[in-house]
Amino acid sequence: MSNSQSLGGRIDVAGIPSELRVLATSFNSMLTRIDEGMTRLTQFSGDLAHEMRTPVATLLGRTQVTLSQTRDVETLRDTLASNVEELERLTRLIADMLFLAQSEQDKHALDRDEVRLDAEANLVAEFLMHIAEERQLQIAVVGKASVSANRLLVQRAITNLLSNAIRHANKMTMIEVTIEQSQTMVTLSVANVGRAIASADLGRIFERFYRVDADRSRDSGGTGLGLAIVRSIMKMHDGTVVATSSTDGRTTFQLRFAVM
Repeated sequence: MSNSQSLGGRIDVAGIPSELRVLATSFNSMLTRIDEGMTRLTQFSGDLAHEMRTPVATLLGRTQVTLSQTRDVETLRDTLASNVEELERLTRLIADMLFLAQSEQDKHALDRDEVRLDAEANLVAEFLMHIAEERQLQIAVVGKASVSANRLLVQRAITNLLSNAIRHANKMTMIEVTIEQSQTMVTLSVANVGRAIASADLGRIFERFYRVDADRSRDSGGTGLGLAIVRSIMKMHDGTVVATSSTDGRTTFQLRFAVM
């Protein structure tokens, strides 16, 4: 019986007649695509179940404790307010996971326009300025360039990077957004000064739910999917996102768009 465990087998094309070799090669390619899809589905399901387990258990436990005896109105109100916070995080988590699942499966051409990266960066910076000011941070946008892209997706990528920078920057520092263009590439960099990211972590921070340490945990308010979404958005645009971090705590995320 065929099952997911048997998808690793392939036809040895070296020992078959040449007239069947093309068919065998196509069949092997089909098995590879199915195997990759099954692997993504299994990982997706495991990640989602693991990440939802904690908030669901929290909601259940908190509600059970509250119902275990008579409570005054204020206590009930506080419990409901806390439950709403967890439910809002679950809602964001589900929406983000659905976005990632769709981006991996939906390969149709994006609706693209000429997008001014400086205009989008300034718009996002203005939107997040209140949060930045609470942490005594400043945001500076330098440079200009345009790319052929989906404006809303690019705006979301910039929002995720800036939100991440605000969350992890040292207080009373500057977050720098730098836009540059060469003959072959347009780049948008978001740099902040905070705790340095170890080289071993840099290669994994774009994975779903990967968190470097406690400071980058769910307690900081994120779903653990922001950088994974950025990577998916850049893949949809045939671009890349890279991260660097120096020992002095300066961390830079860079969106790289090919010049069309």
